[in-house]
Order: sequence, then C-alpha cells, then structure tokens
Amino acid sequence: MNFLLEYEIWLIASLVLIALDVFLGLNFILLSFGLGAALTGASLFWEDSLPLPYTGDWESLLTFFGISSLIFLIPIRRFVATYGQNEDEDINKY
Repeated sequence: MNFLLEYEIWLIASLVLIALDVFLGLNFILLSFGLGAALTGASLFWEDSLPLPYTGDWESLLTFFGISSLIFLIPIRRFVATYGQNEDEDINKY
C-alpha cells in the first residue's frame, strides 16, 4: 500500500474520477471524490514545505481523503439542489 504515498497516484485518480463524473453524469458525486483526491495529492506534493501530520502513512491519507470528499460533497449537493428551483418562469411561455 506504499503506492498511496505517491502524489502522482492521487492526482491521476482525481482526473479519472472527475472525467468519469463528466461522462457518466452521476450528479456530481464523483466530482467531490475527485476534488478530495486532488487535495490529498496536493498535500503530498507540498509535504516538504508544509509538513502535515496525516502524510506519514496510508491509513491517515485515506481518512483525510474521505473526510475532504465529504466536505466537498455537502456544499456541491446543496448548490445543485437549489440551482434549478429559482426558475419559476418557463422559457416557452409567451
């Protein structure tokens, strides 16, 4: 499981997850996981200049990935749910 300590793996996973969400249209669920993977990869990339306590082992990285993905998921879902409700007027109504 030492491959999870490489930032390249996390950044590739983020690109794959975001691309899958765009192609499959899963209501932005994989987008939040892709953003969480990108944040995890970025924290590993800047590990030398910004030492973080969770970058030492893969268990902590998976926990950080899960928590950050949920933190991204909640505002995205709320924005998407309220985005279409403000349109009271039909474009085809004359």
